[in-house]
Amino acid sequence: MNVLEHIKEEHTKYKKQITAIEEASGKKKQELFVDLYASIHGHHEAEEKVLFPKVKEKVDGEDKEVVLEMEEEHSLGSYQFSVVHKTFLENETWDAKLSVLKEVLEHHMDEEEKEFIPIAKKVLPKEMQEELLEEFEKVLEEEKATLLKKL
Repeated sequence: MNVLEHIKEEHTKYKKQITAIEEASGKKKQELFVDLYASIHGHHEAEEKVLFPKVKEKVDGEDKEVVLEMEEEHSLGSYQFSVVHKTFLENETWDAKLSVLKEVLEHHMDEEEKEFIPIAKKVLPKEMQEELLEEFEKVLEEEKATLLKKL
C-alpha cells in the first residue's frame, strides 16, 4: 500500500464515522466526535507536513493551485471542528453545525480524490508514494495524540 491509497481508505473510514456520529446520542455522540476530530486533525497535519510539500515542489500553475486549495480547505475544516467542539451537545444547533462540518469534509475528500491524488500520482514516483506512508502514519499518530491531550 502507498500513501495515496491509504488516504482514500481513511476517507472511507471518516465518512462512516460521521454517519455513526449522526446516529449516536449523548455521551457516545460526543466520544465519537472527539475521536473523529483528533483523527482528521492528524490526517490533515500529516498531509501538510509529509505529502503536500513533496507535491508542491514538483508542480506549478493549476496543479499548484489544487495543492494550495487543499491546504485552505484544511483550515476551513479545522475551524468548523472547533465550532462544533465549543458547542454544548445539548445546544439545538449542534447537529446543524455537524452537518456543515460534514459538507466541508465530504467536499474536501471528494476533491482530494478527484483532483489532488491524480496530480500526486503523476509527479511522485511509486517508490516515493510507498516510502511516504510510514512517515505519514507517524505524523498522523503524533498529531492525533497531541490534539487528544488538548481536548
